[in-house]
Amino acid sequence: MTSKPPAACCATGHEHGGTPTGTLNRLPGTNVSAYLAVPPPDAPPHPKTAILFLPDILGLWQNNKLLADGFAAAGYLVLLPDIYNGDPFKLHKPFAVLGPTEDALVDWAAHGSDGNNPHTAEQMDPIVAAAIAHLRSEHGIERVGAVGYCFGAKFVVRFLGAGGTAADGSNRIDVGFLAHPSYVTEDELWASRGPLSIAAAETDLIFTVELRQRTEEILRKKGEVWSISLYSQVAHGFAVRGDPENKIDIWAGDEAFGQATRFFGAWL
Repeated sequence: MTSKPPAACCATGHEHGGTPTGTLNRLPGTNVSAYLAVPPPDAPPHPKTAILFLPDILGLWQNNKLLADGFAAAGYLVLLPDIYNGDPFKLHKPFAVLGPTEDALVDWAAHGSDGNNPHTAEQMDPIVAAAIAHLRSEHGIERVGAVGYCFGAKFVVRFLGAGGTAADGSNRIDVGFLAHPSYVTEDELWASRGPLSIAAAETDLIFTVELRQRTEEILRKKGEVWSISLYSQVAHGFAVRGDPENKIDIWAGDEAFGQATRFFGAWL
């Protein structure tokens, strides 16, 4: 592993205020919901490019929709698919008396809430592939960037490489951004091809100091374009679920968002 499986910190955080402005539809030929955010008329033009938004374990919830709207305001068509097939994990407030246990999260990932809806690569790869195919075929997209938060980061890395993609490479993504990744394996990282940027938290039980350093070692040896930014005094989940009343959380979340848009501006 270059990042550990999801744990309690992956489902803990704050819901942000605001009104999402995108639309909720289904990916053609599937029962999978997807949130589409379209750039406003005054947004910077990024023709034939799009961002695939692969979310944390909370799925199509408020904060992820607002983040997708933010990338749309930066000029990108954004597609946020429900990679958890209608079975997101529930948000828990920080310091909740009854928080999620690690066993509960591991069981959810392996089997789903009802035991019949697993959230493994075997089930999730086809959803990601369908979303990429939809962007390319229905929206005329030629270059796809992807953002992955927490568990979603695993699938950004997989689709930068060979994992889960079509034999002809048509379902690959071109540029990736990860924030506080989880469940990424060394093999997946070695197989990835293309520019990759990572936003890391100073305090992270999933993407630990040791695993971050191992990730840097692999990226250096691979020789691809890459960057890792480390944000002080924040914890796992800060880029999505930070405290909107905490100045450091606000700053770090804004900086991580800017890191992603600058990286896409350079390489997408």
